[in-house]
Amino acid sequence: MRKRNRKAATQACFLAFLMLTLALTGCAGALGKETIIIPDDAEEEPAASGSHMFEIEALYRLPNGDRKYGGLFRWNVDGGLTSLTWGYKDGIALDEFAPPFEAATRIRDIEGYLLDIGNLSPDGRYLIGYSYDEEAGQESRLTLVTIESGEEKEIGALRSVLRVGSSSITWSDNGEAFAYFTLNDQGQLGIEAYDMASGTKRMYVMPEQNGATFYYSARLSNDGQSAIVIKEEKGMPVAFQLGKLADGKFVPQYEHTMHQNGSVDWIDRNRVAFTGTDGTLFAHDLRNDGYAVLLDQVSSFTLSPDRSYIAYSTPDAVVEVAKLQGNNLLYKTTVYRGIVADSLVWSPDGGSLLIQGRKPYDDPAVVPQAAAAESQPAQDFSFQQIVIDFRS
Repeated sequence: MRKRNRKAATQACFLAFLMLTLALTGCAGALGKETIIIPDDAEEEPAASGSHMFEIEALYRLPNGDRKYGGLFRWNVDGGLTSLTWGYKDGIALDEFAPPFEAATRIRDIEGYLLDIGNLSPDGRYLIGYSYDEEAGQESRLTLVTIESGEEKEIGALRSVLRVGSSSITWSDNGEAFAYFTLNDQGQLGIEAYDMASGTKRMYVMPEQNGATFYYSARLSNDGQSAIVIKEEKGMPVAFQLGKLADGKFVPQYEHTMHQNGSVDWIDRNRVAFTGTDGTLFAHDLRNDGYAVLLDQVSSFTLSPDRSYIAYSTPDAVVEVAKLQGNNLLYKTTVYRGIVADSLVWSPDGGSLLIQGRKPYDDPAVVPQAAAAESQPAQDFSFQQIVIDFRS
């Protein structure tokens, strides 16, 4: 992204006080251009420019569609977006949106899978489906679907675990592997990791087998040697646990409580960023057990694929971006106001940001008149999907 230099405007004024004459000398520098977002709803405010490193080239609002069950979006390899909508006629609808994201192209319909959006790969090329088989008892078929061709590959059985969250199938950031919790033949809870290149999977047993912990997800590192586990113990805040995957076991290295709706991710192989219980954004270095405070009052965040940029939401329904350099956030810029962001996703090249969330109100009575006039019974105007393109 390009940072443009702006000449500082200077003005020198001199007042002659013997006569009623006002003399102005000096020169006024030229004003630079600013990018202003003009919202289409009265409830939204223009974003502040903040820094010219993150100049906005274009802003697109994606249509919500008219389905009862709205889906979320993921970037695909062509620079567009893939939409997965579950619960559509008891199946899955897959649509593709190309810039300027005005209309959807139906890719295919898939029947019989119970899915959550976490099962769509980061590049939008694959999804993981699981379907329950009454004859299999607690087991369900786990299927890998290639979206482009529609090819389905059964990769094993998923044993139901009562103390595992529904979003338990999670992809690595590079899309080369995914992981989920299941039980082995001995009834032990563990992380099963599936490698996309080799088509093989391996089980890593969890150290805690007492049944007192509820697990939400396990996400593999890009090198497949570590995992971040999100968990919760009764009466305790949600926490994340970072550990190594070695010798068929998950070996915990570090654990910390986190914000209920917060985030955690690798900055690099030695550092992680996470939101604490009070919304503080921390960076933790595993080499020296050191902490650094990056920012206060952060609800959630996401890092660009190359870890150069960060996007984060605040409790004030504001989305900001910044450059991550060491333990510093530079060129902090507000890019959107008036949305409670549920998901922030950078494009593969880091040049665009997908914002998915809702307006900061729930009562239909306070929906702006402009939105109410256009509304239809099946549409939800409180939910927003926005793409911001940054100038390169």
